[in-house]
Amino acid sequence: MIIDERRHRSIEEKVSSLPREIPMKIGRNNLPLGKEKRRFEMGKKIAIVAAVLVLGMALMAVGPAHAAKKVRLTWTAGGTGGGWFVMAGGLSKIIQEKAPHIQVNVIPGGGTKNQPVVGLNKAELGWALPPFVISARKGADPYKRKYEDIMVLGGSFSDNYLHVLAAEDTGVTTIRGIIEYPKPIRVSPGKIGVSGEFTFKKILEDYFKTSYEEIKKKGGKVIFTGYTGIATNLKDRHLDFACINIAPPAAIIQEAAIGRKLRILPWPDDMLKLFKENYGFGIGVIKKEMYPQILTEDIPTATMGTVIMAHKSLDADVAYEITKIICENKDRLPAIHKSMAVFNPATAWKDMPGPLHPGAIRYYKEMGYMK
Repeated sequence: MIIDERRHRSIEEKVSSLPREIPMKIGRNNLPLGKEKRRFEMGKKIAIVAAVLVLGMALMAVGPAHAAKKVRLTWTAGGTGGGWFVMAGGLSKIIQEKAPHIQVNVIPGGGTKNQPVVGLNKAELGWALPPFVISARKGADPYKRKYEDIMVLGGSFSDNYLHVLAAEDTGVTTIRGIIEYPKPIRVSPGKIGVSGEFTFKKILEDYFKTSYEEIKKKGGKVIFTGYTGIATNLKDRHLDFACINIAPPAAIIQEAAIGRKLRILPWPDDMLKLFKENYGFGIGVIKKEMYPQILTEDIPTATMGTVIMAHKSLDADVAYEITKIICENKDRLPAIHKSMAVFNPATAWKDMPGPLHPGAIRYYKEMGYMK
């Protein structure tokens, strides 16, 4: 085979003229630029991972503290459909809206029933009437033992008024008229243990010197039922009289009056004095404007304020939050129930029937209400 030497030589020269190693550009760290870039990228990734780990550890450290603050509370209120039940439900919604970690479950209760429930810590919160808080802490009537663990968050959330009711068709216009009614008396004072029942029982025993038993002996009936039962039985004419302790205007009374005309009976002065001296009841007036379909004049009656009880074991921070939320949303309270318009955070701590909870005290002092 004949080889073209000139061509062969030119190829050889081209090959021999190529550099033995391709020179690499050197970076600041005396590393080739490609390696330096990879090293830089790797450093960035390590830094990001480290930051994520540190953040995760921080969240893990904070997490349990937040979890510990999540609490479930029970609030014992009043009869289903009554003012207290509506008011507790409305406040619990505001609390959960402003502090989602505080969950509040509202259960039925009553003016004299709630003290043992809170006192034994079966519910952390509860509505109460001042006379019965005082009695519960002392172990006085109607309680058989002391409930000294009851504290309060504040008061004057709503004023309750005793509504002694008579069907208009009975012709009865006074409370004495119930006792002297010529026909068998059919009355409901509410469920046993609620404040209306306690009051009516004392009206019979302390003022008229009679009793439930005497009513029954004369062929009458004493029906212990809730607000809805009272309204239904009045309308259906199974009852003629009732006693309800509730903040006006009470929807349940307005509802009962639709099916049957009712009267709200006035308290005589000497009976008001007796209950003020013996049980610490207040004296007030149900304005005719509260029940324009029922009243043609203002009605004197006994009253009781409303306080929020709290068991002494309730966490101080939680008690502080609840007090703060309620006070700072004062303007929203009348929308829950008209009677709550009387609430004033600046005086809510005054003249309480029991010791204020430390968490509530912290809020009132922080705002300058308490010194």
